[in-house]
Amino acid sequence: MSRTVDTIKEKLSIVDVVGSYLKLEKAGQNFKAKCPFHNEKTPSFFLSPVRNTFYCFGCGEKGDIFTFVEKFEGLDFMGALKVLAERAGVPIIREEKGERDSRDRLFREMEEATLFFESKLQGNTEAFEYLGKRGVTKETISNWRIGFASDSWRDLFDHMKKKGWGEGELEAAGLIKKSDKGYYDRFRSRIMFPIADTSGRVIAFSGRIFGKDDSDAKYLNSPETPLFNKSETLYGLDKAKLSIRKNNFCILVEGQMDLILSHQAGFTNTVAVSGTALTRSHLTILRKICNRAILAFDSDSAGFRAAVKSAEIALRMGIEVKIADLPGGKDPADLVKDNPEDWKKAIAHSRHIIDFLLESLFKEKPSARKLAEGVSRTVLPFVSSLESKIEQSQFVAKIAERMSVHHDAIWEELKKARSFGDLPDNQKGFTPDRAEKGEGGDKKTHRGYIERRLTSLVFWQEHLGGDPMIVENIRKRVREIIGEEQLENLVAELAPFKNELLFEAEAYFGGAEGFEHELADLLKNLNRDHVKEEFGKAMRELQEAEKMKDTVRAMELLKRCQELSKQMNELSVAK
Repeated sequence: MSRTVDTIKEKLSIVDVVGSYLKLEKAGQNFKAKCPFHNEKTPSFFLSPVRNTFYCFGCGEKGDIFTFVEKFEGLDFMGALKVLAERAGVPIIREEKGERDSRDRLFREMEEATLFFESKLQGNTEAFEYLGKRGVTKETISNWRIGFASDSWRDLFDHMKKKGWGEGELEAAGLIKKSDKGYYDRFRSRIMFPIADTSGRVIAFSGRIFGKDDSDAKYLNSPETPLFNKSETLYGLDKAKLSIRKNNFCILVEGQMDLILSHQAGFTNTVAVSGTALTRSHLTILRKICNRAILAFDSDSAGFRAAVKSAEIALRMGIEVKIADLPGGKDPADLVKDNPEDWKKAIAHSRHIIDFLLESLFKEKPSARKLAEGVSRTVLPFVSSLESKIEQSQFVAKIAERMSVHHDAIWEELKKARSFGDLPDNQKGFTPDRAEKGEGGDKKTHRGYIERRLTSLVFWQEHLGGDPMIVENIRKRVREIIGEEQLENLVAELAPFKNELLFEAEAYFGGAEGFEHELADLLKNLNRDHVKEEFGKAMRELQEAEKMKDTVRAMELLKRCQELSKQMNELSVAK
């Protein structure tokens, strides 16, 4: 297996792989992008073509092409290996049969069950005709691998046993259940929709009742298994991810038929939740590939509440949210079946969540007091969550106009509104722009940032193995400013972060052409900050000496303060 991994790494560069997921910008010898693993405005995610690795200065994520695909796609190592091997055109050669672990066997088990259900659908005319009446074409049935589970209690069980799977394995995969009388199929008399992971491997099923009374649940989903976590799985993402990335928005629906028919109508950037409400984990996955979402949930009150709750979570995470208002109380599947153009219009005319909520309030024709309460409680928290002050102003103006009140009244209420987007400081990562403003670095100071940069330069030059005089020159110039002891303490303090600092130096200093200029700027700024600190220290000591009536000491400190003040003025002029 190690030979396969090495071959893939030789054929695929970190830039090619990550560049197929993210928009990259050249940054010296490296590349940068907005990190897909945390929310940020300024790119702090860097790729090193030389090292064939990535590192994010904001959240600390790092690794190679396998690590990236695992995390981005939500796969295990074997899943990432499959994706990258196919891309590189490298066959996966197993060096030992024992490498097929239980997880890999589970995937093969789910694939066999999918093939079985597919074959059963082909032999069931009624189920096939039902799908046709719902508007599902033969091509869509094939593409989505829709199948059928018969009403037999042990149909799948007997088939899988013949294929070599044991009861424990089948139960672990969620395909069978156990009663006092023995094992039986979990899914019976149901149209089966396979749920895949982001690389297209089947991990679960959702079965819609067919040919029985309505006493059983309309939809039955697989239980959570080692492969399937419903709170982290979006149905259809394997087929939708490229379209979502291309269009920079996704359409979110609730049901399997909604999803399939939306894709059939040409909206291939549609995904669905699987047997659960939309979660933060779902949105974390989506935020990696887009920052806009259209929610197209059912038109009933439950669908409305689900849309509002989902929009609240999405806004907290920096995702722009629109709501598709579905006409006639129909769900997306019925809308597509009856008239695909109506579905297209609903998506095209989707409205920002704030517009949608405001319009919903006015539809109820409430009293002035009820309207004011509704706006304050329901609408303004969403307005407060907007990052753009211009957008906030536009919505404040719109709300004021609709309510026939002055803008100032809305602004006052807005100050009281809790923003869904507020994040505690410890969740905000280090990024280059924050560092430039003196917010980065271990000491959370401008000087801390400069010292970090200079130390990264020392580590980098040592790593390059070039002229040792360059390293000694940097050390000497820093030593002249802060002293030998402080320099050694600084290097020791940052030594545990050496690998990150090496990458940081490569990212910021790249080629040699700008190296000396950057070094001079850093040293000048370090000197300026050092003199300011010394001046502050001398002033405090002067005040203490005057307080103690120590005239001699006070005169010495006064002279020291004057000298430092002169140095500060000279350094300011030297800008």
